Amino acid sequence: MRTRSNTARQRSLLKLPEDCVRHVALFIDCDVDAARLALTSRRVMRSMTPTVWAQILKASHGGLKIAAAETDGLRVAARLAAARNDEGPVDGFFALATNCGAAPYGQQVFWADALFRREPWRIYCSRPNPGGAPVLCAAAFLAGGDDEGKYERRYMLDELELLRSRVQSHGNYTGFRSLGSVFLETFSSERTWIPQKERTRQICESFEAAGCWEDENWAVRSGLSRTVYEARGDGIEVDPRVEALAARAHPATAIVTGVTIRRAMHFTCPARCGIIYGLRRQPRVADISDGRLKELAAAAAPAIREIMADDDASVDSVTELTNVFVDAAPVRLQVSTLQGRCYQLLDEDENEALPGEVFPLAIFCFAATYGDFEDMRDLRADLAVPVAIQGMVVAVVETDDHSDGEANVDLEYVGIEGYAYVPPDHGS
Repeated sequence: MRTRSNTARQRSLLKLPEDCVRHVALFIDCDVDAARLALTSRRVMRSMTPTVWAQILKASHGGLKIAAAETDGLRVAARLAAARNDEGPVDGFFALATNCGAAPYGQQVFWADALFRREPWRIYCSRPNPGGAPVLCAAAFLAGGDDEGKYERRYMLDELELLRSRVQSHGNYTGFRSLGSVFLETFSSERTWIPQKERTRQICESFEAAGCWEDENWAVRSGLSRTVYEARGDGIEVDPRVEALAARAHPATAIVTGVTIRRAMHFTCPARCGIIYGLRRQPRVADISDGRLKELAAAAAPAIREIMADDDASVDSVTELTNVFVDAAPVRLQVSTLQGRCYQLLDEDENEALPGEVFPLAIFCFAATYGDFEDMRDLRADLAVPVAIQGMVVAVVETDDHSDGEANVDLEYVGIEGYAYVPPDHGS
């Protein structure tokens, strides 16, 4: 009897006028449920217009805005569902600008582009930062971009991370080395005893067939992975290639479900505290140069520094954060290490990220190292609520200063986990 009643309800829903079905669909905040509804009948599918799908997908994927060219909402939902099922590190972020360039002894190795690359042999090591003012680095999400090895990048990095410790990578390779060359040197059947996976063997054979061993330039980073920047005055440095690409129409979007922060091992000033700003548009040089995000980071710095204090002081610091980030509700996230803490900043009235084109996404703080540069764990945290972004700005507000009077910022990697939405006309 109950089954008949449910069936009757479904039939009565399907008999509603199409405009009523559209209004019902707008209350759905799960793309899977929306797909099930759409597949019940042709009339229901017809009533779910691109506008309806855009609203459903926005609610399902952290505020994502799909391109106007996407007219088949069901296909987009299927594409995004497949991407979400394969979520992991999102490697398509490229440094746009920084207010603190690289250390003078390694400007082509230690510039800000290293901060957003997952290769553990690359490090952002800034020039001296007198006074400890916030150091900002902006990155644009370009999806694949013009990147070396872009089609196999995630696989190669995953395999290298499984095999090698970060300490080994730091010592064995210079920051000039390309991902492909390190991968081939590590896994080539002629140079290692490591059993090869089929996909690994195919990648190595494709490199060797292309004559990589005979090409003296192959081992050096190329494409957007090559360090290129120019000074713009007032200490601002910009990669003009990323600036041009970020200005194109139809940008890709990353849906963030987690964040990862890695401090630089064996460097004198590992970053300790900071803010990750999210951008719902592509970043601009002005996001770094106009000083607004730097001032906000400086105002929040005292409270962020206390996050790792004892519980009472930590609670007080979170309360102080709400005085800096108006209308924000800091949510403490589960993290991968006891050495650090991370909070996501949500709208206090809604269970979603703060509004605005540029917004504080998360704050992080590590415990002091006390000079122990070996035992520094990665901090990884799953977000309480996913967020769609097209760029990010990392602001470091505190370091563990073990320098001899020339404090700087040393930070290996700030990255996101999640999945990507790439519109059909991306890059055109």
